[in-house]
Amino acid sequence: MGVNRDSYALFDATKAGVRWAAAARRVATRISEAPGFRAANLRHGQTWSVGVDALPNAADAAVDGVALNGDWQAHVPAVPLHRAQVSIVYPGYPGRDADETATAHRFRLIRQAAHVDGLLPVGPARRRFPREFHAYILGLPLNRSDNAPTVVWPGSHIIMQAALSAVIGARDPATVDVTEAYNAARRDVFDRISPVSLQVPPGGAFLMHRFALHGTAPWTGPAAPARMIAFFRPEFASAQDWLR
Repeated sequence: MGVNRDSYALFDATKAGVRWAAAARRVATRISEAPGFRAANLRHGQTWSVGVDALPNAADAAVDGVALNGDWQAHVPAVPLHRAQVSIVYPGYPGRDADETATAHRFRLIRQAAHVDGLLPVGPARRRFPREFHAYILGLPLNRSDNAPTVVWPGSHIIMQAALSAVIGARDPATVDVTEAYNAARRDVFDRISPVSLQVPPGGAFLMHRFALHGTAPWTGPAAPARMIAFFRPEFASAQDWLR
């Protein structure tokens, strides 16, 4: 199925997807267990490994010669892929880092750290500016886990895109402080919509609209193997394509 007014689509596992997930899991596990990698990537009381650009996939997303193919490909624009993020969540997520405020930690617990990708905090005041112009967000589970799933607010992309378009107008998006508009739209989403979990087995995929509000649910189950997902967020060459 394609992305619709719900902001997301789920795709069943395929044989090709299972082969890719297995290859990516082997490589990602080896990389994530290196001491230097853990020290550089662990956050939130060592319960989340960020893993940005961690997967050494080829430009066509192949890992160790295993190609990435799936039904989701029919629903996305043709933009170059990048090295995938490998997001790993451990039991107890989210812990609290020593420098994390109580407000920030509570937002991660209660609101699943809900965000729209690419709106980066800039400067000491951490004002939000569009700086990464993603075409879509593709999640590829690398192992089977019911814990700490990705969550999305269905239909939120309509609200968030409208709010950002209104404040940016005809200006270069990268130059516009969208903080107030973003926060107000996010509150509107919270008031009107409940999040849903996106869970598919390894070999399957979930696809989210680039303006979808999404996050990670807390780990609520017993201790178990870490949850591992590879994410692709390829970017448009033009910020105007992103806003449209």
